[in-house]
Amino acid sequence: MKPTRLKVLILTISFSVIAPITVLGQCDIFQSEIIGVKQHAEEVQKTVGQVETFAESAAFAATYSQARANARKAQIFAGEILGSAYEAVNMAAEAQHYSGSCGKEDVRSYAIDAEKYAIDTRDFADEAYTNAKKASSARNLGDVRYFMRKSLDAAKEAQKAADAAVYAASDALYSCDHTTVAAGGN
Repeated sequence: MKPTRLKVLILTISFSVIAPITVLGQCDIFQSEIIGVKQHAEEVQKTVGQVETFAESAAFAATYSQARANARKAQIFAGEILGSAYEAVNMAAEAQHYSGSCGKEDVRSYAIDAEKYAIDTRDFADEAYTNAKKASSARNLGDVRYFMRKSLDAAKEAQKAADAAVYAASDALYSCDHTTVAAGGN
């Protein structure tokens, strides 16, 4: 064999061995990111209960001092929801970027859905936090109650969006398997 043919043969063999390993590495990154999306969305789901507890207490409190104290606690938990939602959005964007490496169209579709629902979660969490912040700095009982009810509604919507993000992330995760990737696609 000529040196050129030998080089081509070595390059061909190397590429056929290295390319699936690279794709598997990218699929692992995708799986890591989509697991992060799921975890952060689940964190939102768990923390919404805390916001609901304090928001309801503040929205129906008999005195201004009770309402404002509960509004401050609701604001703290709404801030935690917002932080988790931002992390979910960031990880969902990364997961969506790497979703093509798994070689299946439904993986990409579920990753896009997970990102969309994570963005919705973040937007509702932001609304819940903003209204909780307004309630905790309100100067009268009526305003505290009003903003807490708005915060409560937004938190419930954030939970619904987080539920959808968890399901989409789970579907994406379970749709991406290494046997399909190693075989070269669909």
